[in-house]
Amino acid sequence: MQTYINQLVNEIRGAYGEVGPPHQIWFDSGADPDDEVELEDLTFVEQYIYGEPKPISQITGIAEEKLPDSEMLSKNQRAVLAVELCNLLAFHHFHLDFPDNFPLDMQYPIIRKHWVESHVEVSFGTVHIDLCDFDIDNCPFPGYCNICEENDRQFEIDNRGAQEDQAVDFEEGDLIPKPEDFEKFDELHEDDQSPFKMVFGGIYDDDGNEVDMSLIPVPGLCVICKKYQADDDEEDLLCQLNRFDQQSDDHFKCDAYERL
Repeated sequence: MQTYINQLVNEIRGAYGEVGPPHQIWFDSGADPDDEVELEDLTFVEQYIYGEPKPISQITGIAEEKLPDSEMLSKNQRAVLAVELCNLLAFHHFHLDFPDNFPLDMQYPIIRKHWVESHVEVSFGTVHIDLCDFDIDNCPFPGYCNICEENDRQFEIDNRGAQEDQAVDFEEGDLIPKPEDFEKFDELHEDDQSPFKMVFGGIYDDDGNEVDMSLIPVPGLCVICKKYQADDDEEDLLCQLNRFDQQSDDHFKCDAYERL
């Protein structure tokens, strides 16, 4: 078996081939991968908006069937493979979220189990792969992690505090817009020529149907724009309108773009 392990380690190290060019959104946005804010935002966009999930085995080039069953290996052999496989994953911008004190030999069977899962490989940054579903009865790290216990204790504290809070009295009429609120809104947008209308936090088309803004794609250019980071509801609505109008275009343009 040790001969096979040596051959497998060599194959894993030989899998550090050339990585393809960055996703086109990095070129379109002009984002700097060395900038922490731009890196986080564009990596998120690449992963969740433009990314295509693929099995880890396909991304790394190491087939799952080449990884021996844990029971066939010694403790040291499992530890060696765990290190080599984690290093290969890091090369492809993946990080497995093991507890800091979790033994290497115990990591291997978990890595092997997740090797068939599909994830999105990104051009820069790090994709964290969560190995726990926070089910305390099926904890993958018994004796090495206490996050679930801490969460349960915090929940009890928060729940106890909520029960002790006094109810806040308010009039139902306070929640309903007053006539002067509508008049003020009309004054602000009386010259608006857009085919869509913004009404109290929403976008509506000419037929009166509300547009689901969560389904409007966010171009890479937006996430590195000052307006995207600003806490300005009215500005955000204007940006949403611009994204909606161009969502079918090949290239996104914005005259109001301000680089972070």
